[in-house]
Amino acid sequence: MNIIFTISIFVSIFSLALTLIGLPAQIVKNYKEKQSGQPLLTILIAIGFYISQILFFILTKAYLPLISFVIGLIMWSITLVQYRLYYKNKN
Repeated sequence: MNIIFTISIFVSIFSLALTLIGLPAQIVKNYKEKQSGQPLLTILIAIGFYISQILFFILTKAYLPLISFVIGLIMWSITLVQYRLYYKNKN
């Protein structure tokens, strides 16, 4: 088995775990408390990270971990929308 393929499987598994367990829990918590649990800078850094990883995976043709990072980008974008909604309501 190719070492790059093996590593991309591990990257996919761990990033999917983080994306499907950690981020939805944060989104639900934000919704219940009607406030964002993350500072804006943290959200923007995470979105930038996910975008750069997605571009990297596309350029290197590593499509296996790409799916989990696209899901992660969607989740962080939801968190950004929650930040904007709850920040607006707070002021």
